[in-house]
Amino acid sequence: DAARREALCARLNAGRGAALAEAVQAESAAARADGIVNASNVGMTGYGGVPLDPALLRGEQWVADAIYTPLETEFLAEAKRRGCRTMNGAGMCVMQAVESFRLFTGRSADAQRMARTFARAAAERERRIKATANPPS
Repeated sequence: DAARREALCARLNAGRGAALAEAVQAESAAARADGIVNASNVGMTGYGGVPLDPALLRGEQWVADAIYTPLETEFLAEAKRRGCRTMNGAGMCVMQAVESFRLFTGRSADAQRMARTFARAAAERERRIKATANPPS
């Protein structure tokens, strides 16, 4: 949404001597970007699709998706097919939990343990989704 994009950039740049944010069309920016981050809900379970035409991706780019349900979005799968290095949203989710734990309790969390717990839960969720989509005959 162009109006929202412009308004966000104006808020981010307000009171600064130099612009920190610039509103651009994703398609034109993708052509010159080293990497692309999807931080929208596009591609998340219940919000299908891809945030950007995958044909714009180049193999030398990296692509990150903040989404962690599913871990491999259609966008990440397309990026992999085009030779891009990819990163899913698992790390972001775990590190948000680590920081939240610290803020709520004042104690440090075991990030590795949380990552293992997340990985087990995500694998179980994926298993259940596949089982529901492909019930035994």
